[in-house]
Amino acid sequence: MKSKTQSKEHITPLYGGGIRGRGRFSFFFLLPLLILNLSIKGYWKIKSYSFQSHFKDVWEICHEKGYNEDYCILVDFSRPSGEDRMAIIDLKTSSVLDTGPCAHGRGKGNSAWKPIFSNKEGSRCSSLGHFKIAEKGYSTTVGLRFALDGLDASNSNARRRNILIHSSRYVGIMYHLTSYLPLSDASWGCFTTSPAMLKKIETLCDKSKKPILLYAYK
Repeated sequence: MKSKTQSKEHITPLYGGGIRGRGRFSFFFLLPLLILNLSIKGYWKIKSYSFQSHFKDVWEICHEKGYNEDYCILVDFSRPSGEDRMAIIDLKTSSVLDTGPCAHGRGKGNSAWKPIFSNKEGSRCSSLGHFKIAEKGYSTTVGLRFALDGLDASNSNARRRNILIHSSRYVGIMYHLTSYLPLSDASWGCFTTSPAMLKKIETLCDKSKKPILLYAYK
């Protein structure tokens, strides 16, 4: 008759082998995903921006409305949320000064790969079009933020929807790891960027005597 000690000794190797097997399975499952993610990030790093094609039109709108004609902010929603989707533009030199990530809303129909756009209250979706960057403020939920006034039919409810420019530590960390930020409460339609990018926007807005234009497109 086998003792209890002998039974445990007999069972232990089988249990240990099972753990090692699952570990190998997880590694070989995650490795292709890691390689795919690095490949996607590499592709978007070398892909040319579309920002330049909007410089002239944006400057003309700034000139007509009495906004700052030297600087603006562009958001290209055709690029992944974890890549350089948001850009600070120097319209005097027709150059890109700084870039950063920008999460899109997590409303119904959105995915990490594809944003859905809406102007409806309660949709929690991002909106396209021209926005006036309005007053700076602070809140207990998002910290530093800038209010936005929608200038087009596609974003006319921006103020009522409380669409803001603000930052998120989650966005600031995750965009280093993945091209497509997993949907989260970081954005319910707001232009949510990294803390570092928001600081650059704050510096620009603080120095400007005229309103600055933000233009979001896809």
